[in-house]
Amino acid sequence: MSKKENNTCNTCMSDLTRRDFLKVAGAITGGLAAASAVSNTALASSGGGDIPLEDQKALFYDATYCVGCRECELACKEDNHLKEENVDDLSGNTFTLIKLYQSEDGGESSFRKYQCMHCVDPACATSCPVGALEKTDEGPVLYESLKCIGCRYCMQACPYGVPAYDWSQAYPLIAKCDLCYDRHDGPACATACSPGALISGTRGELLKIAKERIAANPGKYYEDRVFGEHDGGGTSVLILSAVSFDKIGLPPLTEKAIPHYGETATRAVPYIFGGAAGFTAIVYRATMTAEERQRLGKKQGKEEGETE
Repeated sequence: MSKKENNTCNTCMSDLTRRDFLKVAGAITGGLAAASAVSNTALASSGGGDIPLEDQKALFYDATYCVGCRECELACKEDNHLKEENVDDLSGNTFTLIKLYQSEDGGESSFRKYQCMHCVDPACATSCPVGALEKTDEGPVLYESLKCIGCRYCMQACPYGVPAYDWSQAYPLIAKCDLCYDRHDGPACATACSPGALISGTRGELLKIAKERIAANPGKYYEDRVFGEHDGGGTSVLILSAVSFDKIGLPPLTEKAIPHYGETATRAVPYIFGGAAGFTAIVYRATMTAEERQRLGKKQGKEEGETE
């Protein structure tokens, strides 16, 4: 942490009395203990909503149509006002990424689009002790930064390794795709995809399209099935591929609802916050007012502008 960032933290913490600190510390300790004892029933409670699953927003990616042009990456950055960067993985400034898989003998290859899968029952949401991640009735999984306490359970719980922690900020936040939740024309990546590898629509419509392609091209697609229809309880991002799913970075999952995998995160709770520095940091984050968070966010934006 720089001297400037440290001074900012010290100023904010000076307004926190010893009694307040102990109250918040006790509350957080109790919360962490409760989180570590979450049952499978509780973990499964975040999914669902008033809108039928087949009518929820979704995204379909056919890897056999993808040419690796990366127009989807550019569109995502423009729409979300993200910095340009060269990275090999998702980050605080990269919500989607196209990668190329190629076998050692060069006889097999495929592009793959990495992004949040927007699970039907997301492990990230069920593992978050403060509800900073939520599965909306419309389908997308959204992140609310003002609720986040920086515990990073979501990073531990996600079987796709999607949530990214923006370490470049004095007040780090989780960053990920929100499926362009408030965009009327659908996800920016899909509207920018000229080869037709990406299509947005309802989950029911997209599953129908995917299955029609499988039926029209016997043997073209791996196992003649759609990844995300049932995998891990289902996802709102559906994928077709000519090569095995594990070769393009998709984990082998059963049809069991994804919150099951959140148990890994909750078991790790006592270790994530081992040490006084980590504990103090989470108490500080939890006691920041909305005004302080917004003020710090504006300050970070100004500093970024000065360095560009």
